[in-house]
Order: sequence, then C-alpha cells, then structure tokens
Amino acid sequence: MPAFKRTLLCCAVAASWASTTTALANSSFDSFIDDATMDGRLRTVYYDVQNKEKDKTAGAWTGALWLHLNSGYLADFLAIGGTFYGVTKLHMDENNSHAYQLLIDEKKANGKMDGQGYGKLGQAWVDLKLPNSIDHISGHIQAGRQLVYTGLISSSGSRSAQSTWRGYKLEGQLFDFDFGLAFVDQMSLRNQTGFHDLTNFSGKQIDRIIGGELAYTFHLADDRKLKLKYRNAFAKDYLHGHNGEVTFETPIAGDRVLTLGGKYYKTRKDGDLWEGNAWYSPAFDDEATAGNLFAALDVDSWHFEAGVSHVKAETSQEAEGKNPDDTPNGYVRPGQYYYDYGKNTHGIWDLNTSGFAEDMLYDGETVWMIGASYDFSRLGVQGLELGYSLHYGSGMEVKDKTTGSKKSTSEYENDFHIIYKFPQPQLKGMKFKLKYGIYRNDEDLRKAINKQENDLRVWLDYNFTLF
Repeated sequence: MPAFKRTLLCCAVAASWASTTTALANSSFDSFIDDATMDGRLRTVYYDVQNKEKDKTAGAWTGALWLHLNSGYLADFLAIGGTFYGVTKLHMDENNSHAYQLLIDEKKANGKMDGQGYGKLGQAWVDLKLPNSIDHISGHIQAGRQLVYTGLISSSGSRSAQSTWRGYKLEGQLFDFDFGLAFVDQMSLRNQTGFHDLTNFSGKQIDRIIGGELAYTFHLADDRKLKLKYRNAFAKDYLHGHNGEVTFETPIAGDRVLTLGGKYYKTRKDGDLWEGNAWYSPAFDDEATAGNLFAALDVDSWHFEAGVSHVKAETSQEAEGKNPDDTPNGYVRPGQYYYDYGKNTHGIWDLNTSGFAEDMLYDGETVWMIGASYDFSRLGVQGLELGYSLHYGSGMEVKDKTTGSKKSTSEYENDFHIIYKFPQPQLKGMKFKLKYGIYRNDEDLRKAINKQENDLRVWLDYNFTLF
C-alpha cells in the first residue's frame, strides 16, 4: 500500500475513533445530567406522648423540609447524591418534659427542656454500579452518608428528619439470590445534627457495625411463593445478632391471598462493651431470643393479621436507682430483648406482636396480636384506610424486693390508625397518617416499669418532584 494511502487510512481511523470517543463521552456525561432527579418532602409532625404514671407529657409540633438530589449514572457506572433536612419547631407546650423524639433538646435557664430546630446534610454519597455485561450478577455499592436498611442495621424515617449512617452499603442479586452487606461507623440520629461515633450506654465507643442479609424466593405452582431470608449485625465488642424468616404466600379462592410465616431473633454479648442494660433498665446478661409465628389474609378491601411471639431475655441486674426518673416502688422489672446495636443506633425489629407505644419484649413474655384494616376505595372514598389491632402479653415476672417473691404480670395495648392518600389531582403526593396507641398493664408490672401511656402521632406529608 502506498505511503500516502496508509497515512489517509490512519487519519480516517483516528478521526473515527476520536469522533466515537467524543460521542460516547458526551452521551455518558449527558446521562449523568439528563437522568438527574431532584425531589423532596414537606412534612409536619405532631407527637403527644402521655405517661399516666409519671404525670408527664412529651412531644411537639414540627415542620420539616427534605430535599433529595440524585444524578444519573456517568458511563453507566458512577452516580452521586445527597439529602438536606431542615426542621423547625412550630409549637411545644411549656408543660412538656421533652421533645427529643422530634427535636434537639436543650435546657433553658429554668432547667426545663426546650426543643430546637436544626438543619443538616444528612446524605452525601457516591454510588458505583456493577457493569451490565457481567452475567448472573447485578448490584451497586454506595459510600458516604446514607440511609441503610441492610441486615439488622436500620435507618428511621418516621420523625421530622431521617436518621442516616456513615459507611458503605452493597446491594445486589446473584443468580436468584438477593444479598446485602453494610459497614457503618457513625450515625446522625433523627433529632440531631452532625455525625457521631457509635457508643454504648456508658459513652464508650463502638468502632463499627457490620450487617448482612441473604434471601431466596421459590416460585411454586399456582402463583405460590416460599421466601427464605437471613439477616445479621455485628457491633464490635458489643453485640452480635441474627434473624431468620420463612414466609409462604398462596392465593385462595379468587383474589384472596393468605400469608403464613415465622421469624426467629437471637442476639448475644460480643465483648466488654455490652453491660447488660439499655436506657437505664436491665436488658439481658449474655443472650436473648425471640420467636414469632404470623399470618395475614387479604380479602377484597380487608387485610387481617395475627401473630404470637415468645421472648427470653434473662437478667441478673436491677434498674432501680440508675434512672432518676424511675420511682422506687420496691419492684424489679424483668429483662427485655434489646434490638439496637448501641445507644445512638437503630436496629431492625419487625415482629407484628409489638405494639405501637410498647414493644412488648420482656423476658418470659408471650404476646398475642390480632388486627384488621379496611381500604374504603371500593366504597367510593379513594385513598382512605382505617385499622385496629390488639396486643396482649403475659407470663413475665417482676420481683418484690422486700419479700424476694416473684409475681406473674400482663400488659395490653389497643392501636388505631388512619391513612388518607389524597386522590385529587391538585393534591397528588399528599398523605395524612394518624396512629394512636393506648398502653395499659397490671398493678405489679406498673410499679416495676412506672409506665402507662397514651401515644398520639400525626403526620401530614407532601411529596414533590422538581425535575
């Protein structure tokens, strides 16, 4: 081939490569920008929690703004995102003891607690996606400040702002297995600014928490499903926890769906940072377990559910005198299952037998639950749902410090909820939710835990999209 032809060919190839590279680069960058989204939420929340035994009321009324910004993927590989939270106090009764559920609590000059508003950058992350060319596996890894619901590690979105973690999160699918893995070392709680080291109840640092999960769903004949799921969490030198779940779902008689399942939780001491207590009360010495059987039935607009759980959380500790709020009634409260992984953390706890106002997880306790909800859409009221559940626990024992004798006790809770998703086009994205729990117990348990509670919580959310 003559030299000038070779030169022309090289120039043509180079020009074609440059043009293609530029086009791909522009395309990749365009998707990074063009696929970006910005949305948010306006939220107002009202909490009113009344402890009848201590004659104290806690709560506040707040307004909040959440702003989320997510980019598209650059080269189908890298994305970034973040979330800003702003919270302001709308009202707090002067007689309220605290507002920590929704706001930062600070002492005023008279010594009373006064909730304060705040703003924070709760999320700021980088996301790396696995290439689509890899067969039988998909997923992504996210690093930075973020929401985490992986293994038994949990964020929370039910307050003025969301609680978020600092760390790494891997989520994906391998063949037909769903998997997740998370590593976290700091947290920003739903009522605070900044990110803080994880600690036990004596203020000692917990270096890290690692959590993982694995799930597989068997798709059976006649639209039946069998799902197996395992989750865990390991808080260094503090606790390690495990959870297994089996769920079977089957259609019956038309569009009715029956769900049956069971769950098992186990958590153990993992080092010297575990001191056997939580929130100035005894939890368990070395190990705690909880088993749960549950059932749900969907019939037209009705949803029915029921469950039974049993808890074992033995303790040799006594809470009296550790908390200045406790009244020395001469009774020792029973141990209880503790499902978080540090004082300023959140863990997963999804037993349907737990009440709204009280978890009902005392040592030796057997808890029964039955509930129902109804969607009024078929009656012409689009978006309205009402529900009720009853929780009853018994079999836990409290000790009389004077005589040393133990007495079997019981507790119960009535929970109500209202949900209304506004169907009107001009109010699209608006949702109202109300929960009200009435918790009561017998005299012996009441003297030991110093609690009977009416718990009212109301949310009004407006979700919006900017682009």
